[in-house]
Amino acid sequence: MRRRSMLALMAAAAAAPRTALAADVVSLDKLFPFLTAYLKLPFSDRSHFYLAYRAYRDKHPVADVKASILAPGGAHIPIGFDRQGIVTRLPDLALLTSGAQVAIESAPFQLGPELRCAIAPSNRIDVGELNMALVQVNKDVVKFAGALSFVVPKFTTAYFPDAGGAQAALADGRTAPLPTYTFPQLGPVAYIEPAAMATARSVMFARPPSRILLGGHPKKT
Repeated sequence: MRRRSMLALMAAAAAAPRTALAADVVSLDKLFPFLTAYLKLPFSDRSHFYLAYRAYRDKHPVADVKASILAPGGAHIPIGFDRQGIVTRLPDLALLTSGAQVAIESAPFQLGPELRCAIAPSNRIDVGELNMALVQVNKDVVKFAGALSFVVPKFTTAYFPDAGGAQAALADGRTAPLPTYTFPQLGPVAYIEPAAMATARSVMFARPPSRILLGGHPKKT
């Protein structure tokens, strides 16, 4: 399975190819890979993480995309994208399983999933909460990644895009800088592996991260 961008590697579907939209119409369920399976999980099993989707073209995020859901009965529901190409409102389970199609009204694009921690970004985040999210993801990935789960890496790491400088507050009162990894599309991103920094109690940032992504170690994914 060939590798994709960093953002896809952050997703539960990290090892799955994104759906390429070469035609003018595509199945809604195929446009949002793994979302149906994710939403079928009981909420208590997915309360610490969620899926987000971003538009890509030639492996680069794009925002000049346009598409509408063709719902049963003939209704057209525009799909909203923000300035970063992220879908602003995901379809619900009923619509995903209704047989709805999507009309592509711009140049072809792909949707790549991001696996995000459900903690609200702030200047200080509890490491215990990050660890709960990672534990839950590893427990559930087999359920919503299905046959591809065997190639999905173990989720050990939380990433903090756009946070700037970051450090961990340790149990003994000291602080330690977080490591960073430079991704081609995001630049340097601070991250923490709770199991490798067992005495860390919280992480602190120069500014709140734009979101918290969950994935494997950057050099192993």
